[in-house]
Amino acid sequence: MTGLILEGGGMRGLFTAGVLDAFLDENISTDRTYGVSAGACNMISYFTGQRGRSRAINVGYINDKRYMSWENLLRTGSLFGEKMMFDTIPNELLPFDYDKYAEVKPDAWAVCTSILSGHPVYIRVPYDLKKEYQPVLASMSLPLVSKPVPYNGDLLLDGGIADPIPAERAIKDGCDKLIIVLTRQLGYVKEPESTLKLAKVLYKKYPSLIRALEKRHIVYNAELSYVRQLEEEGKAVVIRPPHPVDISRTEKDTHKLNALYQEGYTEAMDYMDKIRALLGKTAPEKAE
Repeated sequence: MTGLILEGGGMRGLFTAGVLDAFLDENISTDRTYGVSAGACNMISYFTGQRGRSRAINVGYINDKRYMSWENLLRTGSLFGEKMMFDTIPNELLPFDYDKYAEVKPDAWAVCTSILSGHPVYIRVPYDLKKEYQPVLASMSLPLVSKPVPYNGDLLLDGGIADPIPAERAIKDGCDKLIIVLTRQLGYVKEPESTLKLAKVLYKKYPSLIRALEKRHIVYNAELSYVRQLEEEGKAVVIRPPHPVDISRTEKDTHKLNALYQEGYTEAMDYMDKIRALLGKTAPEKAE
């Protein structure tokens, strides 16, 4: 079974959006997909074949206060506007193809973190996203600037806390060939959380979450090592930015965002032969 893993990273997800549009152009697909945080958001439009939609949303509405703003945080407890992202945009501004998603029935998993246990939670994304989008919302709900999302008796936040690059999970689930899309460059090493003191205050009722945040950098760096191992063994193709990404999780510079999208697209196209070799696929015939 083949698998696709999409790392998060807030607005660094524009790199992933470029990669996925390249996959659409070249008819690249896998049996199962794991989306973490922004990766979970990006994979939704990929499955409906709505090329360019993720880019249009993140670039076109990033400076709209309804989409992301400190006003949202003060008013609702979340930096990103839930209504804007899961109602106004998909139902009015840039319509989401709900019917196509339900028809495709993708084997797509949103990776979240339980604030009650501190453990990762893997949720197959429901086919009816109009009625049940909470797993995607939970996966992208960043700590400190988002409200925990209630779901099936649990309280969930960003999957990047407990399992930012779920390659080991994918292997355990039966995936023997992986395409892994990262949003950090080769050689990146994650440092301990700089906001840990604040987290200990805000989440004092959730000691398991605090422990997960304390070891987040250890987990991340160990997962990067595992990804490198899979890459060296020929079990994975890893697409990552070719140099450090000068973009924050909440970047609003549209020129930077567009450039990162294009970089993702270009990198994916450069890796296309390796991807096809891994998946055992041939290049599509070009129209004359």
